[in-house]
Amino acid sequence: MSKFKSDLSILSLDDQLLYGETLNLSYQFELTENNIPYAKVLASQPEGRFITDLIQLVVTKEVEKKSIANEVLGLYREINMIYNFSEKISEKIDDVSIAQTALEEAFQIIDITHGSVFILDADNDKVLQMARIGHNPNPEKSIENQNPILKQLILKGTSLVVPKAVIEANTALNHLKAVMYAPLKVKHRTLGLIVLGNEREKEFTAAELKLLTTIALQSASAIESAQLYQKGLKESREREESIMKVHKASQKFVPHQFIKSLGKDKLTEVALGDQVEREVTVLFVDIRGFTTLSENMSPTENFFFINSFNKRMGPIIRKHEGFIMQYLGDGFMAIFPKGAQNALKASIAMQIELKQYNKERKLKNRKPVKIGMGMQNGRLIMGITGDVERMDAAIISDTVNTAARIEGLSKYFGSNILLTDLCMNNLSDADEFNFRFLGPVKVQGKLKPIDLYECIDGDDPNLLKHKLTTLKLFKKGMDLYFNKEFAMAAVTFQKIFKKHTDDLPAKLFLNKSAHLITQEIGNDWQGVALIDTK
Repeated sequence: MSKFKSDLSILSLDDQLLYGETLNLSYQFELTENNIPYAKVLASQPEGRFITDLIQLVVTKEVEKKSIANEVLGLYREINMIYNFSEKISEKIDDVSIAQTALEEAFQIIDITHGSVFILDADNDKVLQMARIGHNPNPEKSIENQNPILKQLILKGTSLVVPKAVIEANTALNHLKAVMYAPLKVKHRTLGLIVLGNEREKEFTAAELKLLTTIALQSASAIESAQLYQKGLKESREREESIMKVHKASQKFVPHQFIKSLGKDKLTEVALGDQVEREVTVLFVDIRGFTTLSENMSPTENFFFINSFNKRMGPIIRKHEGFIMQYLGDGFMAIFPKGAQNALKASIAMQIELKQYNKERKLKNRKPVKIGMGMQNGRLIMGITGDVERMDAAIISDTVNTAARIEGLSKYFGSNILLTDLCMNNLSDADEFNFRFLGPVKVQGKLKPIDLYECIDGDDPNLLKHKLTTLKLFKKGMDLYFNKEFAMAAVTFQKIFKKHTDDLPAKLFLNKSAHLITQEIGNDWQGVALIDTK
Protein backbone atom coordinates (compact mmCIF):
# COMPACT_ATOMS: atom_id res chain seq x y z
CA MET A 1 0.00 0.00 0.00
CA SER A 2 1.38 3.40 -0.93
CA LYS A 3 1.89 6.05 1.78
CA PHE A 4 1.26 9.74 1.25
CA LYS A 5 3.37 12.21 3.12
CA SER A 6 2.10 15.76 2.90
CA ASP A 7 1.37 18.68 5.19
CA LEU A 8 -2.28 19.73 5.02
CA SER A 9 -4.34 22.83 5.98
CA ILE A 10 -7.99 23.77 5.31
CA LEU A 11 -9.04 27.40 4.84
CA SER A 12 -12.43 29.14 4.59
CA LEU A 13 -13.21 31.15 1.48
CA ASP A 14 -12.11 34.31 3.32
CA ASP A 15 -8.73 32.61 4.19
CA GLN A 16 -9.48 31.83 7.81
CA LEU A 17 -7.51 28.75 9.00
CA LEU A 18 -9.97 25.96 9.79
CA TYR A 19 -7.52 23.07 10.07
CA GLY A 20 -3.74 22.68 10.09
CA GLU A 21 -0.85 24.87 11.19
CA THR A 22 0.53 26.73 8.19
CA LEU A 23 -0.59 28.69 5.17
CA ASN A 24 2.71 28.39 3.23
CA LEU A 25 1.98 25.22 1.26
CA SER A 26 2.58 24.75 -2.44
CA TYR A 27 -0.64 23.09 -3.65
CA GLN A 28 -4.22 24.43 -3.40
CA PHE A 29 -7.49 22.53 -4.05
CA GLU A 30 -11.20 23.63 -3.79
CA LEU A 31 -13.93 21.95 -1.81
CA THR A 32 -17.33 22.39 -3.55
CA GLU A 33 -20.97 21.34 -3.09
CA ASN A 34 -23.15 21.45 -6.16
CA ASN A 35 -20.29 23.29 -7.94
CA ILE A 36 -20.30 26.01 -5.28
CA PRO A 37 -16.95 26.44 -3.41
CA TYR A 38 -17.16 26.46 0.35
CA ALA A 39 -13.49 25.90 1.45
CA LYS A 40 -9.85 25.46 0.26
CA VAL A 41 -7.35 22.66 0.92
CA LEU A 42 -3.59 23.51 1.05
CA ALA A 43 -1.04 20.70 0.67
CA SER A 44 2.75 20.41 0.44
CA GLN A 45 2.53 17.56 -2.09
CA PRO A 46 0.40 16.87 -5.22
CA GLU A 47 -1.14 13.92 -3.41
CA GLY A 48 -3.20 16.51 -1.51
CA ARG A 49 -5.70 16.13 -4.37
CA PHE A 50 -6.55 12.64 -3.13
CA ILE A 51 -7.17 13.89 0.43
CA THR A 52 -9.28 16.75 -0.98
CA ASP A 53 -11.44 14.28 -2.96
CA LEU A 54 -11.82 12.14 0.14
CA ILE A 55 -12.95 15.12 2.24
CA GLN A 56 -15.27 16.13 -0.63
CA LEU A 57 -16.83 12.64 -0.64
CA VAL A 58 -17.34 12.56 3.13
CA VAL A 59 -18.94 16.03 3.16
CA THR A 60 -21.21 15.17 0.21
CA LYS A 61 -22.42 11.99 1.94
CA GLU A 62 -23.07 13.93 5.16
CA VAL A 63 -25.04 16.60 3.31
CA GLU A 64 -27.09 13.90 1.58
CA LYS A 65 -27.84 12.27 4.94
CA LYS A 66 -28.96 15.57 6.41
CA SER A 67 -31.02 16.31 3.33
CA ILE A 68 -32.75 12.93 3.60
CA ALA A 69 -33.29 13.48 7.32
CA ASN A 70 -34.83 16.89 6.66
CA GLU A 71 -37.04 15.43 3.95
CA VAL A 72 -38.22 12.63 6.24
CA LEU A 73 -38.83 15.15 9.01
CA GLY A 74 -40.79 17.31 6.59
CA LEU A 75 -42.87 14.33 5.46
CA TYR A 76 -43.54 13.34 9.06
CA ARG A 77 -44.53 16.89 9.86
CA GLU A 78 -46.91 16.97 6.90
CA ILE A 79 -48.45 13.58 7.74
CA ASN A 80 -48.85 14.59 11.37
CA MET A 81 -50.44 17.88 10.32
CA ILE A 82 -52.84 16.10 7.96
CA TYR A 83 -53.86 13.64 10.70
CA ASN A 84 -54.39 16.34 13.34
CA PHE A 85 -56.22 18.60 10.94
CA SER A 86 -58.48 15.75 9.79
CA GLU A 87 -59.42 15.06 13.40
CA LYS A 88 -60.23 18.72 14.03
CA ILE A 89 -62.45 19.24 10.99
CA SER A 90 -64.19 15.91 11.51
CA GLU A 91 -65.72 17.44 14.64
CA LYS A 92 -67.22 20.34 12.64
CA ILE A 93 -70.55 20.13 10.83
CA ASP A 94 -70.81 23.63 9.38
CA ASP A 95 -68.68 25.13 6.59
CA VAL A 96 -67.80 28.33 8.46
CA SER A 97 -66.29 26.42 11.41
CA ILE A 98 -64.27 24.25 9.00
CA ALA A 99 -62.94 27.33 7.19
CA GLN A 100 -61.97 28.99 10.48
CA THR A 101 -60.25 25.79 11.67
CA ALA A 102 -58.26 25.66 8.40
CA LEU A 103 -56.94 29.17 8.98
CA GLU A 104 -56.07 28.43 12.60
CA GLU A 105 -54.18 25.30 11.53
CA ALA A 106 -52.28 27.25 8.86
CA PHE A 107 -51.39 29.88 11.45
CA GLN A 108 -49.84 27.16 13.64
CA ILE A 109 -47.59 25.57 11.01
CA ILE A 110 -46.88 28.41 8.54
CA ASP A 111 -45.36 31.79 9.32
CA ILE A 112 -48.36 34.04 8.57
CA THR A 113 -50.13 37.00 10.15
CA HIS A 114 -53.25 37.05 7.94
CA GLY A 115 -55.54 34.59 6.23
CA SER A 116 -58.91 34.41 4.49
CA VAL A 117 -61.17 31.69 3.10
CA PHE A 118 -63.31 32.73 0.12
CA ILE A 119 -66.25 30.81 -1.33
CA LEU A 120 -67.81 31.30 -4.75
CA ASP A 121 -71.58 31.72 -4.40
CA ALA A 122 -72.57 30.30 -7.78
CA ASP A 123 -76.25 31.25 -7.37
CA ASN A 124 -75.41 34.95 -7.02
CA ASP A 125 -72.15 34.83 -9.02
CA LYS A 126 -70.33 36.45 -6.12
CA VAL A 127 -67.28 35.66 -3.98
CA LEU A 128 -67.97 35.71 -0.24
CA GLN A 129 -65.53 35.68 2.67
CA MET A 130 -66.29 32.71 4.88
CA ALA A 131 -63.58 33.16 7.55
CA ARG A 132 -60.50 35.28 8.29
CA ILE A 133 -57.67 35.89 10.76
CA GLY A 134 -55.57 39.05 11.12
CA HIS A 135 -56.63 42.67 10.87
CA ASN A 136 -57.82 44.06 7.57
CA PRO A 137 -58.47 47.84 7.52
CA ASN A 138 -61.60 47.59 5.36
CA PRO A 139 -62.48 43.94 4.63
CA GLU A 140 -65.95 44.47 3.10
CA LYS A 141 -64.74 47.07 0.62
CA SER A 142 -61.63 45.03 -0.19
CA ILE A 143 -63.66 41.92 -0.94
CA GLU A 144 -66.12 43.90 -3.07
CA ASN A 145 -63.29 45.48 -5.08
CA GLN A 146 -61.39 42.21 -5.42
CA ASN A 147 -64.41 40.11 -6.44
CA PRO A 148 -63.50 39.87 -10.16
CA ILE A 149 -59.89 38.89 -9.37
CA LEU A 150 -60.91 36.41 -6.68
CA LYS A 151 -63.49 34.83 -8.97
CA GLN A 152 -60.86 34.51 -11.71
CA LEU A 153 -58.38 32.85 -9.33
CA ILE A 154 -61.05 30.45 -8.04
CA LEU A 155 -62.06 29.41 -11.54
CA LYS A 156 -58.40 28.99 -12.51
CA GLY A 157 -57.93 26.53 -9.64
CA THR A 158 -54.12 26.71 -9.16
CA SER A 159 -51.81 27.37 -6.21
CA LEU A 160 -49.30 30.21 -6.30
CA VAL A 161 -46.85 32.29 -4.27
CA VAL A 162 -47.75 35.81 -5.42
CA PRO A 163 -44.78 37.79 -6.80
CA LYS A 164 -43.76 40.82 -4.78
CA ALA A 165 -44.39 43.20 -7.66
CA VAL A 166 -48.02 42.00 -7.94
CA ILE A 167 -48.54 42.51 -4.21
CA GLU A 168 -47.19 46.06 -4.37
CA ALA A 169 -49.38 46.89 -7.36
CA ASN A 170 -52.58 45.73 -5.62
CA THR A 171 -53.85 48.39 -3.17
CA ALA A 172 -56.04 45.83 -1.37
CA LEU A 173 -52.84 43.99 -0.35
CA ASN A 174 -50.77 46.99 0.66
CA HIS A 175 -50.88 45.91 4.33
CA LEU A 176 -49.08 42.64 3.40
CA LYS A 177 -45.50 41.91 2.27
CA ALA A 178 -45.98 38.28 1.25
CA VAL A 179 -49.02 36.42 -0.14
CA MET A 180 -49.81 32.91 -1.39
CA TYR A 181 -53.03 31.08 -2.16
CA ALA A 182 -54.41 27.61 -2.88
CA PRO A 183 -57.78 26.54 -4.34
CA LEU A 184 -60.50 24.71 -2.42
CA LYS A 185 -60.80 21.98 -5.01
CA VAL A 186 -63.09 18.94 -5.03
CA LYS A 187 -62.51 16.63 -7.98
CA HIS A 188 -62.89 18.88 -11.03
CA ARG A 189 -64.75 21.66 -9.23
CA THR A 190 -63.29 24.60 -7.30
CA LEU A 191 -65.37 25.84 -4.38
CA GLY A 192 -63.20 28.74 -3.35
CA LEU A 193 -59.75 29.88 -2.26
CA ILE A 194 -57.52 30.04 0.83
CA VAL A 195 -55.29 33.12 0.84
CA LEU A 196 -52.45 33.51 3.39
CA GLY A 197 -50.28 36.54 3.97
CA ASN A 198 -47.59 38.06 6.18
CA GLU A 199 -47.26 41.71 7.07
CA ARG A 200 -43.51 41.24 7.54
CA GLU A 201 -40.91 40.83 4.82
CA LYS A 202 -40.49 37.17 3.92
CA GLU A 203 -40.66 34.74 1.01
CA PHE A 204 -43.05 31.81 1.16
CA THR A 205 -41.24 28.57 0.28
CA ALA A 206 -42.36 25.72 -1.95
CA ALA A 207 -42.75 23.59 1.21
CA GLU A 208 -45.12 26.16 2.77
CA LEU A 209 -47.15 26.36 -0.44
CA LYS A 210 -47.37 22.57 -0.40
CA LEU A 211 -48.65 22.63 3.19
CA LEU A 212 -51.26 25.24 2.26
CA THR A 213 -52.35 23.15 -0.75
CA THR A 214 -52.74 20.10 1.50
CA ILE A 215 -54.86 22.10 4.00
CA ALA A 216 -56.96 23.46 1.13
CA LEU A 217 -57.62 20.01 -0.34
CA GLN A 218 -58.74 18.59 3.00
CA SER A 219 -60.83 21.67 3.78
CA ALA A 220 -62.54 21.57 0.38
CA SER A 221 -63.86 18.04 0.90
CA ALA A 222 -65.03 18.85 4.42
CA ILE A 223 -66.67 22.12 3.34
CA GLU A 224 -68.49 20.42 0.45
CA SER A 225 -69.76 17.70 2.78
CA ALA A 226 -70.87 20.31 5.32
CA GLN A 227 -72.66 22.33 2.64
CA LEU A 228 -74.41 19.23 1.33
CA TYR A 229 -75.40 18.33 4.89
CA GLN A 230 -76.63 21.87 5.56
CA LYS A 231 -78.53 21.89 2.27
CA GLY A 232 -80.12 18.55 3.09
CA LEU A 233 -80.93 19.76 6.60
CA LYS A 234 -82.48 22.94 5.22
CA GLU A 235 -84.55 21.00 2.69
CA SER A 236 -85.60 18.59 5.43
CA ARG A 237 -86.65 21.48 7.67
CA GLU A 238 -88.54 23.11 4.81
CA ARG A 239 -90.34 19.83 4.12
CA GLU A 240 -91.09 19.43 7.81
CA GLU A 241 -92.34 23.03 8.06
CA SER A 242 -94.47 22.48 4.97
CA ILE A 243 -95.92 19.30 6.45
CA MET A 244 -96.55 21.09 9.75
CA LYS A 245 -98.33 23.92 7.94
CA VAL A 246 -100.54 21.39 6.17
CA HIS A 247 -101.04 19.55 9.47
CA LYS A 248 -101.98 22.77 11.31
CA ALA A 249 -104.27 23.80 8.49
CA SER A 250 -105.94 20.39 8.43
CA GLN A 251 -106.55 20.61 12.20
CA LYS A 252 -108.71 23.65 11.52
CA PHE A 253 -110.95 21.51 9.31
CA VAL A 254 -110.69 18.22 11.21
CA PRO A 255 -110.22 18.72 14.99
CA HIS A 256 -107.01 17.25 16.39
CA GLN A 257 -108.97 15.71 19.27
CA PHE A 258 -111.07 13.84 16.73
CA ILE A 259 -107.90 12.45 15.11
CA LYS A 260 -106.50 11.65 18.56
CA SER A 261 -109.70 9.80 19.46
CA LEU A 262 -109.03 7.50 16.51
CA GLY A 263 -105.63 6.67 18.00
CA LYS A 264 -103.76 8.75 15.40
CA ASP A 265 -101.38 11.70 15.72
CA LYS A 266 -101.80 13.23 12.27
CA LEU A 267 -104.52 13.51 9.67
CA THR A 268 -102.21 11.79 7.17
CA GLU A 269 -102.33 8.65 9.32
CA VAL A 270 -106.08 8.12 9.15
CA ALA A 271 -107.70 5.84 6.61
CA LEU A 272 -111.17 5.26 5.27
CA GLY A 273 -113.09 3.11 7.73
CA ASP A 274 -111.12 4.09 10.84
CA GLN A 275 -113.61 4.35 13.70
CA VAL A 276 -113.90 4.22 17.47
CA GLU A 277 -116.77 4.12 19.95
CA ARG A 278 -116.71 6.69 22.77
CA GLU A 279 -118.97 7.95 25.53
CA VAL A 280 -119.15 11.73 25.23
CA THR A 281 -121.38 14.73 25.81
CA VAL A 282 -122.73 16.38 22.66
CA LEU A 283 -123.59 20.09 22.83
CA PHE A 284 -125.58 22.02 20.23
CA VAL A 285 -125.44 25.84 20.22
CA ASP A 286 -127.89 27.93 18.20
CA ILE A 287 -128.17 31.69 17.61
CA ARG A 288 -131.76 32.66 18.40
CA GLY A 289 -133.65 34.68 15.79
CA PHE A 290 -130.80 34.47 13.30
CA THR A 291 -133.15 34.85 10.34
CA THR A 292 -134.49 38.15 11.72
CA LEU A 293 -130.97 39.37 12.48
CA SER A 294 -129.66 38.46 9.03
CA GLU A 295 -132.50 40.19 7.20
CA ASN A 296 -130.96 43.56 8.03
CA MET A 297 -127.45 42.50 7.00
CA SER A 298 -125.75 42.01 3.65
CA PRO A 299 -124.22 38.57 2.87
CA THR A 300 -120.77 40.00 3.72
CA GLU A 301 -122.03 41.44 7.02
CA ASN A 302 -123.66 38.10 7.79
CA PHE A 303 -120.37 36.33 7.16
CA PHE A 304 -118.41 38.69 9.42
CA PHE A 305 -121.07 38.44 12.13
CA ILE A 306 -120.88 34.63 12.20
CA ASN A 307 -117.08 34.74 12.23
CA SER A 308 -117.07 37.25 15.07
CA PHE A 309 -119.41 35.03 17.08
CA ASN A 310 -117.44 31.83 16.44
CA LYS A 311 -114.11 33.52 17.28
CA ARG A 312 -115.45 34.19 20.75
CA MET A 313 -117.06 30.81 21.38
CA GLY A 314 -114.48 28.45 19.84
CA PRO A 315 -111.71 29.16 22.39
CA ILE A 316 -114.17 28.59 25.26
CA ILE A 317 -114.99 25.12 23.91
CA ARG A 318 -111.29 24.25 23.63
CA LYS A 319 -110.51 25.69 27.07
CA HIS A 320 -112.95 23.19 28.56
CA GLU A 321 -111.38 20.27 26.64
CA GLY A 322 -114.02 20.04 23.97
CA PHE A 323 -113.83 20.52 20.22
CA ILE A 324 -116.19 21.89 17.60
CA MET A 325 -117.13 19.03 15.34
CA GLN A 326 -119.25 21.00 12.90
CA TYR A 327 -120.25 24.59 12.19
CA LEU A 328 -123.92 24.91 11.27
CA GLY A 329 -124.15 28.46 9.92
CA ASP A 330 -126.16 29.92 12.81
CA GLY A 331 -124.52 27.68 15.42
CA PHE A 332 -122.32 24.66 15.93
CA MET A 333 -122.03 21.18 17.39
CA ALA A 334 -119.32 20.48 19.97
CA ILE A 335 -118.05 17.23 21.48
CA PHE A 336 -116.76 16.87 25.04
CA PRO A 337 -114.90 13.56 25.42
CA LYS A 338 -114.52 14.06 29.19
CA GLY A 339 -118.24 14.43 29.78
CA ALA A 340 -121.03 16.72 30.92
CA GLN A 341 -119.12 18.61 33.63
CA ASN A 342 -116.89 20.25 31.03
CA ALA A 343 -119.77 20.75 28.59
CA LEU A 344 -121.87 22.54 31.20
CA LYS A 345 -118.98 24.74 32.35
CA ALA A 346 -118.34 25.70 28.72
CA SER A 347 -122.04 26.49 28.21
CA ILE A 348 -122.14 28.83 31.19
CA ALA A 349 -118.88 30.51 30.10
CA MET A 350 -120.32 31.09 26.62
CA GLN A 351 -123.45 32.69 28.05
CA ILE A 352 -121.26 35.03 30.13
CA GLU A 353 -119.10 35.86 27.10
CA LEU A 354 -122.27 36.58 25.11
CA LYS A 355 -123.22 39.28 27.62
CA GLN A 356 -119.90 41.05 27.01
CA TYR A 357 -120.38 40.68 23.24
CA ASN A 358 -123.83 42.26 23.49
CA LYS A 359 -122.43 45.24 25.39
CA GLU A 360 -120.08 45.87 22.46
CA ARG A 361 -122.94 45.45 19.99
CA LYS A 362 -125.06 47.96 21.92
CA LEU A 363 -122.31 50.59 21.58
CA LYS A 364 -122.54 50.08 17.79
CA ASN A 365 -126.37 50.33 17.85
CA ARG A 366 -126.74 46.66 16.98
CA LYS A 367 -129.38 44.27 18.31
CA PRO A 368 -128.40 41.88 21.11
CA VAL A 369 -127.76 38.20 20.33
CA LYS A 370 -129.25 35.30 22.23
CA ILE A 371 -128.15 31.67 22.09
CA GLY A 372 -129.84 28.46 23.13
CA MET A 373 -127.99 25.30 24.13
CA GLY A 374 -128.95 21.68 24.45
CA MET A 375 -126.85 18.69 25.44
CA GLN A 376 -127.06 14.93 25.72
CA ASN A 377 -124.66 12.33 27.07
CA GLY A 378 -124.16 8.91 25.47
CA ARG A 379 -122.11 6.65 23.25
CA LEU A 380 -121.35 7.39 19.63
CA ILE A 381 -119.15 6.26 16.76
CA MET A 382 -116.45 8.63 15.56
CA GLY A 383 -114.79 7.67 12.32
CA ILE A 384 -113.74 8.36 8.74
CA THR A 385 -116.43 7.86 6.14
CA GLY A 386 -116.77 8.55 2.41
CA ASP A 387 -114.87 6.93 -0.47
CA VAL A 388 -111.29 6.73 -1.69
CA GLU A 389 -111.58 10.09 -3.47
CA ARG A 390 -113.43 12.03 -0.76
CA MET A 391 -113.25 11.28 2.96
CA ASP A 392 -114.82 13.10 5.86
CA ALA A 393 -114.79 13.00 9.64
CA ALA A 394 -118.18 11.85 10.86
CA ILE A 395 -120.01 10.88 14.02
CA ILE A 396 -122.91 8.45 14.01
CA SER A 397 -125.19 8.14 17.00
CA ASP A 398 -128.67 8.69 18.34
CA THR A 399 -126.94 10.83 21.00
CA VAL A 400 -126.28 13.51 18.39
CA ASN A 401 -129.90 13.53 17.21
CA THR A 402 -131.17 13.79 20.76
CA ALA A 403 -128.80 16.65 21.61
CA ALA A 404 -130.08 18.53 18.56
CA ARG A 405 -133.70 17.97 19.69
CA ILE A 406 -132.88 19.21 23.21
CA GLU A 407 -131.35 22.39 21.80
CA GLY A 408 -134.58 22.91 19.87
CA LEU A 409 -136.59 22.46 23.07
CA SER A 410 -134.70 25.33 24.69
CA LYS A 411 -136.84 27.62 22.48
CA TYR A 412 -140.02 25.89 23.64
CA PHE A 413 -139.16 26.23 27.32
CA GLY A 414 -137.51 29.65 27.00
CA SER A 415 -134.31 28.40 28.65
CA ASN A 416 -130.72 29.23 27.82
CA ILE A 417 -129.21 25.85 28.75
CA LEU A 418 -131.05 22.52 28.71
CA LEU A 419 -129.67 19.09 29.57
CA THR A 420 -131.05 15.58 30.00
CA ASP A 421 -131.15 13.27 32.97
CA LEU A 422 -128.27 11.31 31.37
CA CYS A 423 -126.15 14.47 31.48
CA MET A 424 -127.17 15.08 35.09
CA ASN A 425 -126.08 11.56 36.01
CA ASN A 426 -122.76 12.07 34.20
CA LEU A 427 -121.82 15.21 36.16
CA SER A 428 -118.84 14.68 38.43
CA ASP A 429 -119.96 17.54 40.73
CA ALA A 430 -123.59 18.55 40.25
CA ASP A 431 -123.47 20.78 43.34
CA GLU A 432 -121.31 23.21 41.38
CA PHE A 433 -124.40 24.26 39.38
CA ASN A 434 -128.02 25.32 39.92
CA PHE A 435 -130.87 23.51 38.15
CA ARG A 436 -134.66 23.52 37.76
CA PHE A 437 -136.45 20.31 36.75
CA LEU A 438 -138.72 20.89 33.73
CA GLY A 439 -140.32 17.45 33.58
CA PRO A 440 -140.31 14.69 30.97
CA VAL A 441 -140.69 15.30 27.25
CA LYS A 442 -141.20 12.99 24.31
CA VAL A 443 -139.53 14.29 21.18
CA GLN A 444 -140.11 13.30 17.57
CA GLY A 445 -138.49 9.99 16.72
CA LYS A 446 -138.11 8.86 20.36
CA LEU A 447 -140.28 6.23 22.05
CA LYS A 448 -139.29 6.92 25.63
CA PRO A 449 -139.68 10.30 27.35
CA ILE A 450 -136.59 12.21 28.48
CA ASP A 451 -136.34 14.14 31.74
CA LEU A 452 -135.16 17.70 31.17
CA TYR A 453 -133.31 20.12 33.43
CA GLU A 454 -132.65 23.82 33.07
CA CYS A 455 -129.22 25.09 34.19
CA ILE A 456 -129.83 28.67 35.33
CA ASP A 457 -126.20 29.71 36.01
CA GLY A 458 -125.74 31.26 32.57
CA ASP A 459 -128.76 33.60 32.88
CA ASP A 460 -128.56 37.39 33.22
CA PRO A 461 -127.64 38.39 36.80
CA ASN A 462 -131.10 39.75 37.72
CA LEU A 463 -132.91 36.76 36.26
CA LEU A 464 -130.47 34.36 37.92
CA LYS A 465 -131.02 36.04 41.29
CA HIS A 466 -134.79 35.71 40.81
CA LYS A 467 -134.56 32.03 39.89
CA LEU A 468 -132.28 31.27 42.84
CA THR A 469 -134.66 32.91 45.32
CA THR A 470 -137.65 31.07 43.84
CA LEU A 471 -136.04 27.64 43.44
CA LYS A 472 -138.12 26.03 46.21
CA LEU A 473 -141.27 27.73 45.01
CA PHE A 474 -140.68 26.54 41.44
CA LYS A 475 -140.13 22.97 42.68
CA LYS A 476 -143.38 23.21 44.66
CA GLY A 477 -145.19 24.36 41.54
CA MET A 478 -143.78 21.43 39.54
CA ASP A 479 -144.79 18.95 42.25
CA LEU A 480 -148.36 20.36 42.22
CA TYR A 481 -148.39 20.18 38.43
CA PHE A 482 -147.38 16.49 38.30
CA ASN A 483 -149.85 15.70 41.14
CA LYS A 484 -152.58 17.10 38.85
CA GLU A 485 -153.30 19.97 41.27
CA PHE A 486 -153.38 22.39 38.37
CA ALA A 487 -155.19 25.26 40.10
CA MET A 488 -152.66 25.44 42.90
CA ALA A 489 -149.83 24.93 40.41
CA ALA A 490 -151.13 27.87 38.35
CA VAL A 491 -151.26 30.07 41.45
CA THR A 492 -147.69 29.10 42.33
CA PHE A 493 -146.30 29.77 38.86
CA GLN A 494 -148.29 33.04 38.78
CA LYS A 495 -146.43 34.21 41.92
CA ILE A 496 -143.07 33.35 40.31
CA PHE A 497 -143.87 34.98 36.98
CA LYS A 498 -145.14 38.20 38.61
CA LYS A 499 -141.77 38.59 40.35
CA HIS A 500 -139.89 38.48 37.03
CA THR A 501 -141.69 38.42 33.71
CA ASP A 502 -138.57 37.15 31.89
CA ASP A 503 -138.93 33.80 33.68
CA LEU A 504 -140.25 32.04 30.58
CA PRO A 505 -140.36 28.46 31.98
CA ALA A 506 -142.56 29.74 34.83
CA LYS A 507 -144.81 31.45 32.25
CA LEU A 508 -144.97 28.21 30.21
CA PHE A 509 -146.08 26.08 33.15
CA LEU A 510 -148.48 28.80 34.29
CA ASN A 511 -150.22 28.58 30.90
CA LYS A 512 -150.08 24.77 30.84
CA SER A 513 -151.58 24.56 34.35
CA ALA A 514 -154.32 27.06 33.55
CA HIS A 515 -155.18 25.13 30.39
CA LEU A 516 -155.31 21.75 32.15
CA ILE A 517 -157.71 23.06 34.82
CA THR A 518 -160.54 22.88 32.28
CA GLN A 519 -159.42 19.60 30.72
CA GLU A 520 -160.44 16.05 31.59
CA ILE A 521 -157.26 14.24 32.60
CA GLY A 522 -157.06 10.46 32.47
CA ASN A 523 -155.49 8.31 35.16
CA ASP A 524 -152.58 7.53 32.87
CA TRP A 525 -151.56 11.20 32.58
CA GLN A 526 -147.91 11.62 33.64
CA GLY A 527 -147.24 15.17 32.50
CA VAL A 528 -145.11 14.15 29.53
CA ALA A 529 -144.86 17.00 27.04
CA LEU A 530 -145.31 15.79 23.47
CA ILE A 531 -143.06 17.80 21.14
CA ASP A 532 -143.66 16.98 17.47
CA THR A 533 -141.26 19.53 15.98
CA LYS A 534 -137.53 19.11 15.37
